[in-house]
Amino acid sequence: MKRIVKLATIGLVLVVLVSCSLFRPTQKEPFVDTKQAARQIGTALVTGDGDVSAVSIAIMHEGAIVYSQGFGLRDVENNLPVDSHTRFNIGSISKIFTGASILLLEDEGLLKLDDKVVDLLPNFTMADERHKDITVRMLLNHTSGMPGTNMRNAFSDEPSSVYLQQSMQEFANSNLKHDAGAFSPYCNDGFTIAQVLVEHLSGIPFPQFLQERIFNPLGMNDSSVGFQPQEENMAYGYIERAIRLPVEYANITASGGLTSTAEDLCRFVAIAMEPTLLREEAITEYLRAQPPTYLLQSGYPPLLSYGLGWDFVSWEPYRSQGIQVLGKTGGTLEYSTMIFFLPQSQSAVVLLSSGHLDPIGTTLPIVDALLKETGQIPEKTKTEKAKALKTQPLPPDIETYSGYYYGGKGLLRLSFEPHTSSLRFETYDGSTFVETDTSRYIGDGIFENQSGTWNTFETLNTVPCLMEIRRPYNVAGIAMTKLSTQPSIEHSFTPSSYVPANLPANDLYFPVFTVSFIEELPSHLIVDNAIYAITGQTETSMVLPALRDQAAPRLDENDHLIIGSYICMNTSDIRALEKGEAITIDGDEKAVLREITEQGTFTCTVPEGGRIVVLGPDLSDLEDTLYSGSDQLEMDIFGSYVVFMADRPMVFQPSIT
Repeated sequence: MKRIVKLATIGLVLVVLVSCSLFRPTQKEPFVDTKQAARQIGTALVTGDGDVSAVSIAIMHEGAIVYSQGFGLRDVENNLPVDSHTRFNIGSISKIFTGASILLLEDEGLLKLDDKVVDLLPNFTMADERHKDITVRMLLNHTSGMPGTNMRNAFSDEPSSVYLQQSMQEFANSNLKHDAGAFSPYCNDGFTIAQVLVEHLSGIPFPQFLQERIFNPLGMNDSSVGFQPQEENMAYGYIERAIRLPVEYANITASGGLTSTAEDLCRFVAIAMEPTLLREEAITEYLRAQPPTYLLQSGYPPLLSYGLGWDFVSWEPYRSQGIQVLGKTGGTLEYSTMIFFLPQSQSAVVLLSSGHLDPIGTTLPIVDALLKETGQIPEKTKTEKAKALKTQPLPPDIETYSGYYYGGKGLLRLSFEPHTSSLRFETYDGSTFVETDTSRYIGDGIFENQSGTWNTFETLNTVPCLMEIRRPYNVAGIAMTKLSTQPSIEHSFTPSSYVPANLPANDLYFPVFTVSFIEELPSHLIVDNAIYAITGQTETSMVLPALRDQAAPRLDENDHLIIGSYICMNTSDIRALEKGEAITIDGDEKAVLREITEQGTFTCTVPEGGRIVVLGPDLSDLEDTLYSGSDQLEMDIFGSYVVFMADRPMVFQPSIT
């Protein structure tokens, strides 16, 4: 009997244990929602529309990598997948490494952020005396006022040892577009100067400095400046995921020339987690906003709060919820990249891709999922519907803001209609101004259009600015700045198209420039994405303090158009290719341009080390042997232009039959 009771008791215990195991809540896999968001995004990028062929995503939380996965093919021809060691060009993410490098030098007492650059770097000079006011800090927070980007030789199919020297020579002939520190248009040139500064003060090349001071201590074994010779695990760039592009070397090293992996970039942000490589004070400086002086006069926090290399050191809606989110985008000719860093939880989200995408918009859902899944922000947030505001009478002094404005949306004419209390937008379409939008005045200086976009006007550092407000956070950025109208001035500029004649043969970027004029602004000319004031017979000046990447055009003694470091020929001055003419290149980065004015088939062998670019009558790109790899051309190209290029003495033997 006792044995039966004992067995029954054991059976009851087993039943209870089994029952408890059956009804115990299943423990959720950690980061399941975050990982799912990453997988969905990575898969969609390499299978959907677009040219993205390879993607790598890594996620770090509390200092540990919790997810890493590759998508697509790093090498389409050999069907090789992306893995955790696949390297990508990271583009402008390189800037946060340059910022950290400067802080390492400051920790050593070799400089201070507010030191004048000219005091540290005696060979830094510009045509504009205001360059003497540029500080080290201004190089890193985009407030130096330098033109923007020296693109000539910035990207090539092999590393260049002369980019820094050529850039310094170009800066010596350049002016500032605003007083040092005043505005913050994105500026690569500042980081180029920062690289020269690091090399000058440390006494070693920048790649060596990064390797010894950052890569090695942080265990970044898959990172370097540029791809390595005989690279075995890199993501190639492709056209339509099928045609391989040349290997891209970004000679613009400090602002865009590093290669890395998603996991290595997660390891990098450890530099800002503990005061090991950087002192505590330097980390604080690294993570805080670095504002231009115009913000002292603005009634709004900035849309983008630049840091020392960071695109932003806070991001809404997370800032309003007490979460600091830093971010840096990267974009080269072939790659798109993104890093988010959340210092409070020691988290990072990195997305690297070969191909083109919106870095912030693509990666942000992963950040959002991570914050929600780790309980840092609520799963759901309340969104209050914005109240409709009544139209108010225009302010009495608003008319002073009417006039011509220029910005990222081109050239606009803004005017006010008192009877309807509205702001009228007219966009220049190349021949006339066409109404494209209207906004009604709703009070407090704010105009609202039918889609709910808010604009306001502010005068910042004496410059009238059209501001765009991001709702509901009431942060704002400069959308456009007002142009001053001046009487026409006698000059020698002509409306035409221009082709560079001094490109290195391995330069991956081949620009074509168009000069045009506007009847309503006779003292200005437009070159592609910017407008300039004509200041003399052959000179212009920059008049857009908040627009990136400008270079005031001028004419030299041969009527060549000088745009930054490009020497350009007017297409109307390009000679016709003569029958039986041999094209001799003397090297030294000088090209020979010819127009094809004879009917027939153009034939030419491309010598080893040479390059031929064929531009259509409308200057569209018809052929570029650097990209196609062709060594023999046979084309019907009547009316087109041919650019013969080589970096050493060479002879081309074209014919038309």
